[in-house]
Amino acid sequence: MKITVLYSGNYGERVLNTILEKFAQKIVSIHEIPENLLEYIDDVTEYVPENLKESDLIISVGLFGDINLVVCDIAKKINAKSIIIESHSPKQLTSGLKSEILNNLNDVNAVFPKPFCSLKPVGDTYIDEFAKYFGSPEIEITGETNVKSVTVMRNAPCGSTKYVAENLTGYLFDEVEFESGNKLHNYPCLASMDIDTELGDTILHLAGYKIKEAVKKSLKFSNNILKVNDNCKGFECGFKCYKICPVVKMGENAVEIEKTHANINYIYCGYCMKCLNACPFNAIEAIDFKK
Repeated sequence: MKITVLYSGNYGERVLNTILEKFAQKIVSIHEIPENLLEYIDDVTEYVPENLKESDLIISVGLFGDINLVVCDIAKKINAKSIIIESHSPKQLTSGLKSEILNNLNDVNAVFPKPFCSLKPVGDTYIDEFAKYFGSPEIEITGETNVKSVTVMRNAPCGSTKYVAENLTGYLFDEVEFESGNKLHNYPCLASMDIDTELGDTILHLAGYKIKEAVKKSLKFSNNILKVNDNCKGFECGFKCYKICPVVKMGENAVEIEKTHANINYIYCGYCMKCLNACPFNAIEAIDFKK
């Protein structure tokens, strides 16, 4: 696999440095796109880099506004088969701009992970090869009651999973979920704290949910869960819990619908309480096992 990387800004540079650790031999072309370009650009072709090399996959990181359209011209020039365009800020890529990119790509497969650490395999040869190593965090925690070691199976593209893993040793198991979120902030996560209207939450919060998801998958428990009781009448409210959940909007099965009843999967649940506050039947209970 041959990879071309387009990057801009501090976040783009951080991701580039992280993925170079694994894909240095496969990245054939790296191009820095200027920061602070106008949101609306009449002709993006002037920003098409020189010295492009044929590649299978384009990874675009940190671009804001119309400059994202440059991937379409680059894809044609280098015969790219697949594209990853991340978002760590709601200002980067509108739904309309995303549609315009897709309409201009013809047979090129593109994904738009938001945040980048939500990327998972999608059935595309090149995207999936990248997603084996970078995307939705995956870790393996060992120990009895305290963390003895944490092995990173899949790192976040920004490198935060590795940082979090290196700083969890010694914590009690029932502290790890909470502390993983703290460590992500300490890294620090560069995702935006502005509310993303498509997701209904901040992208930084969603990144936090992803590292906590990795912890819960490894430990197979959570101290804080939301449970749906027998008051649920989802067929009457149209399953507001499902519609409002930012993790569902990110693509995970945090809320699962079973005919007339909803269930909340604690592994994916970010414990943001949006569903609890929206439920018209008081059918969702917050349970804190540490109390």
